[in-house]
Amino acid sequence: MARRNGSAVDLFLVLPRWVSAITGVLSYIVMVYIVPASFPDNPYAPVMVSACRMLAPFVCLAFVLIGVGSAVRSILVARKFDRQAGLADIRRLSWRQFEMIVGEAFRRRGYSVVEHVGGGADGGVDLVLRRDGKKILVQCKQWRVLRVGVKPVRELCGVVSARRAAGGIFVNSGTYTNEAKDFAAQSGIQLIDGAELALMIRDAQSQAPYIEPTNWGSRDNTSFASGDDSPQCPNCGKAMVLRAARRGANAGSQFWGCPGFPGCRGTRRI
Repeated sequence: MARRNGSAVDLFLVLPRWVSAITGVLSYIVMVYIVPASFPDNPYAPVMVSACRMLAPFVCLAFVLIGVGSAVRSILVARKFDRQAGLADIRRLSWRQFEMIVGEAFRRRGYSVVEHVGGGADGGVDLVLRRDGKKILVQCKQWRVLRVGVKPVRELCGVVSARRAAGGIFVNSGTYTNEAKDFAAQSGIQLIDGAELALMIRDAQSQAPYIEPTNWGSRDNTSFASGDDSPQCPNCGKAMVLRAARRGANAGSQFWGCPGFPGCRGTRRI
């Protein structure tokens, strides 16, 4: 499916809400104070100053509304994410919805996620993940039947190297060829197929999503009894506490959660 170029509004909708707030405030300051002071001797200065001061509140309001739109969008994406019930649901998503769902899955694992919406040379990168000062590039392919071959995986590897990212992840709703798997294993690119993505979404639908910074997708399978032998958080090392998932496919089930949630989102399976 062909992708449309993103507008400036699209860009602000996918960026953190504080970006819109700061941009609105800066726009007001520039239009009300900086522009008038920059052209003191210009004969048209009074007209420019008057126009800027008249438009400044409306420009600021526009960014406030974009910030509200970003908040509403986040709520809608989260609700759609929680309604995903398996691979069949994932494969019914549009390419844009697919990217948003993948982004939400990583967001619930503790990453800062920026979605690519422009039409420029993104090198096939759809999401940029950041955590602990590291940048991870993610490419998403909403292919229902086809297997992803080695070429797009190799291209992602090249972009990771060119942009000096810490790593790359290729997410696909289908499967991968053996050649693609072999290349990914040699180059350090992580491959997530449709079945693995469905499990990743299911795990992230719990109240406190799992995150293991040194292991991309696997849980610690060690079992612990309740009592004094509670495990340590895989993220911060604190003694964990028993919690129950309140929503998603795992609603009602117990898991070990970090007492520092939401600042720390480490979990372990019981």
